[in-house]
Amino acid sequence: MQAQRDKEAEAQRRQKAIENEERFQALKAPFFGIAFTDGTIEVRVLESVAEYMEEGKALHHCVFTNEYYLKEQSLILSASIEGKRIETIEVSLETIKVIQCRGLQNKNTEYHDRIIDLVNANQQVFRDRMKAIA
Repeated sequence: MQAQRDKEAEAQRRQKAIENEERFQALKAPFFGIAFTDGTIEVRVLESVAEYMEEGKALHHCVFTNEYYLKEQSLILSASIEGKRIETIEVSLETIKVIQCRGLQNKNTEYHDRIIDLVNANQQVFRDRMKAIA
């Protein structure tokens, strides 16, 4: 019985996410296409609500279920190595600083500090996009 309720709740979350896609696009579209690498780690902006869902499922954390895609002052990025997701990064659009960075089950990976350093080294990319939309 609980499994059925969980399935129904998940279906409702998916439906709500689909309904919120348009709002998400309006909020985050100016940042789409942002991506950078240090040669090993690739970081890019998540560009759809479906990508938030995939990210949350792959890393077993709350980036989708807590609706981070609707947070107006946050931007969510995904760090990967050779196409495998390793950590999810939340960046404040007010300060252009990393708010949090989490891997599988909200744990830090061995790449955690490198990911944060990589995002911080590319702060100007975010500032440039914000100037373009101001």
